[in-house]
Amino acid sequence: MANDVPNDVHRLVDSLARDSASRLVAALARRLGTGRIAVAEDAVQHALLQALSSWPFRGVPDQPNAWLAVVAKNRALDLLRHETRGIALADDLLPLAPSASASEGRFDRELNDDELALLFAVCHPALSLEMRVTFALKIVCGLTVAQIANGLLSEPAAIAQRLVRARRQLEASNVAIETPPPDHLADRAESVRTALYLMFNEGYSASSGEALVQPEFCVEAVRLARALAQHPMTAGPASDALAALLALTAARLPTRVGPDGVAQLLEDQPRDQWDQGLIVLGLAHLERAARGDELTVWHLRAEIAALHATAPSAAETDWHRIVAIYEELHDLDSSPMVALAHAIAIGRAEGPAKGLAALPSIEANPYGEAARGVFLTELGRCEEARRHFEMARSLAHTEPERRLMERRLLSIGPR
Repeated sequence: MANDVPNDVHRLVDSLARDSASRLVAALARRLGTGRIAVAEDAVQHALLQALSSWPFRGVPDQPNAWLAVVAKNRALDLLRHETRGIALADDLLPLAPSASASEGRFDRELNDDELALLFAVCHPALSLEMRVTFALKIVCGLTVAQIANGLLSEPAAIAQRLVRARRQLEASNVAIETPPPDHLADRAESVRTALYLMFNEGYSASSGEALVQPEFCVEAVRLARALAQHPMTAGPASDALAALLALTAARLPTRVGPDGVAQLLEDQPRDQWDQGLIVLGLAHLERAARGDELTVWHLRAEIAALHATAPSAAETDWHRIVAIYEELHDLDSSPMVALAHAIAIGRAEGPAKGLAALPSIEANPYGEAARGVFLTELGRCEEARRHFEMARSLAHTEPERRLMERRLLSIGPR
């Protein structure tokens, strides 16, 4: 971005890129045919660049989203001009601005949400599960390679290679990326649920930058998860459990960072500031998730979120039950972060010595280092704790987390 572009335009376009770009891509891809995702991506990126170059001189339009939609549509037509059906598309590309009748004329079992439809389209069975999720996070959710790598506990180079392989594999198989028939939606639903969960996590705990939370990712993930739980072909206990998990966790967003810009741990958050509407919504989805016989990772995570959301305080939380749930969860998801959360719960239920002993060794992980520092501090081993807090500070992903480690170090006192 050029230095002569006013800061307010910078901020507006950055906000639109975060909040609206993926939705515009999805809407445009749906009208072009989801096999033309690359064209839709190029068109929306072009529209954002045009906004940066023209708005400082011509002024910001009254409806920035609608302006971007029109410019993106025109760009898409230019890109397709040399194709035989390029001219015919002009009449088919309706205005992309949201309208009250956006879902009219579709069958009851079709996906009426453009982004949700595109999520199912890119989660093609020709790809492995990890490729589907990676592709969905990049194309639909709008996450960067670095953000995807953080969420999947992988290296950015490996994620970039995975994206290239996914595109090549689809091309080699001559696969058309298009919304699957209604009866095939259920086969792809788990990939979509995983992508939404990782999208939410990036918003709830950012992988880098000045801000710890990016609420726009969380809001969109909750919206799409609820749409998934309400669609007749994807509704069911697992989808309701995911919606419950995201809503109950999103309720804590207002207290993730304190007024002083320091990250707040769960036990330090003022619970009266949690969003009670989201808690009620989450508990309703959790009750619906109880139907059926299958127990999924989403059920277990949602129950943990519900225990936190309904406990009067951290001390009054049913930590023993949470320990038991994490043990069940570990059987379904043996990732290092589940093991870390399990150890922290043990520390709260059975004391810091037990928690310290249970902590897994996770290389270069700020949360593991911070947990070790907390347990050591509670055991009175302050000099040992200092080293781990210092390491956590150096590894911190965001500025609010770094400030929290600074506060921990100050609480220990001078050497």
